[in-house]
Amino acid sequence: MSGPHRLTTPRAVIFDFDLTLADSTAGFDACHRLAAERLGLAPVSLEAVRRSIGTPLDIVVPRFFPSLSESQVVEYIAAYQAHADHVMTPLTVMLPGAADTVRHLNDAGLTLAIVSQKLRYRVEDVLQRERIRDCFDVVLGGEDVPAFKPDPSGLLLALERLAVAAGDAIYVGDTTIDAEAAANAGLGFVAVLSGPTARGEFAPYATLAILDGVAALPGLLGV
Repeated sequence: MSGPHRLTTPRAVIFDFDLTLADSTAGFDACHRLAAERLGLAPVSLEAVRRSIGTPLDIVVPRFFPSLSESQVVEYIAAYQAHADHVMTPLTVMLPGAADTVRHLNDAGLTLAIVSQKLRYRVEDVLQRERIRDCFDVVLGGEDVPAFKPDPSGLLLALERLAVAAGDAIYVGDTTIDAEAAANAGLGFVAVLSGPTARGEFAPYATLAILDGVAALPGLLGV
């Protein structure tokens, strides 16, 4: 579905992180398994974990385990986060062509940012490891925004820090939540199919393009 935005080369590109630039599925799965084991729960399926990526844990955990009390949810999340400090970065890999895409867009003079629900230091750990942290002017994580996507506040904060108007930027993400957040912020949206969201699921949303992955982005933008 076409939106009100005309695709021209933007001044800035804002990215989601998980399943847009990087694949942390193995890390998410390991942390959920550890936390479930600590509370004597059967682990959820890998597919369920993958579809939950990008949704805050305080929403995901009660969805996975509706019978848990509030205190048990807190205990589960604490166990998850403690394990994540050890395994999340080593188990996160960049998606095919993602690091080269980031470098290419940066070399072409575009301003780059990340807005993710993931804790910022986990995102930055991966960017530092891949030697692309310096390509990004702004990196915002879950602790930096007052509300999670599809609330537009994270994207609006990124635009403010970049000193770029919404009409001069695009948001790239892999979920319908990303699409809705972009619309709420007045940003053009480019969907990528590197996550679990199927092409048809983006049909109700305004998209500038639907790509197999971010490696196709430089060609789309003509840079």
